Amino acid sequence: MEISYLRISVTDKCNLKCFYCRPENMEFIPYQEILRYEEIGRLVRFLSKYGLKKVRITGGEPLVRPQIERLVEILADIPQIEDISMTTNGITLSQHAEKLKKAGLKRVNISIDSLKPELFYQITKGRLEDVLEGVKIAKKVGLNPIKVNAVIIRGLNEEEVLDFVEFGIEYGVEVRFIEMMPLGQGSIRWEQEMVKPLDQVKEKIEEKFGELISITSIGSGAARVYEIPSYKTKVGFITPMSNPFCDGCSKLRLTAEGSIKLCLRTDEEIPIKDVLRNGSDEELDEFIRKVLIAKEISNLKIQKSNYSFSDCVRVMTSIGG
Repeated sequence: MEISYLRISVTDKCNLKCFYCRPENMEFIPYQEILRYEEIGRLVRFLSKYGLKKVRITGGEPLVRPQIERLVEILADIPQIEDISMTTNGITLSQHAEKLKKAGLKRVNISIDSLKPELFYQITKGRLEDVLEGVKIAKKVGLNPIKVNAVIIRGLNEEEVLDFVEFGIEYGVEVRFIEMMPLGQGSIRWEQEMVKPLDQVKEKIEEKFGELISITSIGSGAARVYEIPSYKTKVGFITPMSNPFCDGCSKLRLTAEGSIKLCLRTDEEIPIKDVLRNGSDEELDEFIRKVLIAKEISNLKIQKSNYSFSDCVRVMTSIGG
């Protein structure tokens, strides 16, 4: 099979402490165990022979990794790579946006789980105003389209749905609503009752803004994207719990310490760091072909399991969002 999309985690560290994502006393990966930028670039070059065209840099929080723009430059020099994006919490984005744009970054996804400063702090232990400044600067330097990711948690921020849509209209960004997933544990234990089915969110938006028109998204295909015609604004829905989007998946994840994660719904991983650091080109190419076979098998297993989640040991900040 071909792989068209790779998510690259460059660190498990983060400058926020979102309660659903990061445990209180998390032990971080030692720096010497984390992949070097040149090793990541080598993997991307080899995967580009098998269809890879899009990469997304993630963490943890990728902007805490020193000289992250250097990785962007390495990836931008690979001719087959058409799209380089980043998922960030936006806390320090205003300080990095211009350098990232010059290095070759195309666009950003920014995580904002509440537009209320007090609730934002309760969820993340961060300052909402820092993130909003990051949105403005990213837009100014041309990191477009900007997408704002909001994990909707029942009983916490579900009443802000319409506020998020109005935010998207005001700031000229696409808001993407995400169902909370049972991935590892942060400082709280995941419960099914936390999941807000996004079909209910879509109905609520349509009650106020009118019918949403389905359109094609730029990206991985995980989000089902709609336009609000009267405002020319886009909203997206990522529904791993209520309406899985796994069929035909051609996405891989690379963890910060150098393992290929085949799917978020399973703990199955394939360590690749040793062959990246010490293997010949022939050995790396053979290894990648085995990974692609494993990915195809994994897709079939997930379908047969009715898209269930296994008990994931890893927390989200160590997987790469």
